[in-house]
Amino acid sequence: MRGAMKPSGLSKKQKRKEPDMTNDTPRIYVACLASYNAGILHGEWVDLDGTETIEERISEILEASPEEDAEEWAVHDHELCGYLSEYPGIDTLNAIQDAFEKVEAKGIEWEAFGEFCAHRGDDIEADKVEMFSEAYAGTWDSLEDWCENFLEETGQLESVPENLRYYFDYAAFARDMAVNDVFTIEHNGETLVFWNH
Repeated sequence: MRGAMKPSGLSKKQKRKEPDMTNDTPRIYVACLASYNAGILHGEWVDLDGTETIEERISEILEASPEEDAEEWAVHDHELCGYLSEYPGIDTLNAIQDAFEKVEAKGIEWEAFGEFCAHRGDDIEADKVEMFSEAYAGTWDSLEDWCENFLEETGQLESVPENLRYYFDYAAFARDMAVNDVFTIEHNGETLVFWNH
């Protein structure tokens, strides 16, 4: 079904689940390259949660280096940052931090947002949070369950007599919806459904 209208609400028979709203924090391991090149591991984990300025934290790490005049740094590890190169710029790290703050404010689960960005091939940035919110169609046990509710909410089966509705193939409809209209992300044992925009 191409160009299907989004339902405005859920019926009394709704099967929608509320997603788990706990957030893990994106973080990076900032390594001092002067120390690394001297055979010394010097660095620290930095949370990208907005509680501190990234540039200041990196400066503190470099100032505490056992090597004099340490100026260069790299990200030697990261968690929940999507695709991140070893040498991201401060702008990239700030973009992740800004996105995290916006996700927190909207009550969106950070990992689900990261998976949404990865599925679309997008970098994690604050402007993608609005895209997530607009595209999000709900959390369900399966796409088939979502499709059944969608058809009920939009009244698309009302012209089919009640005794024939039992023969409707929701699984086939779900496959068709996944071709053009929606995509899903399996997350924590549940199916997050999103509209393709």
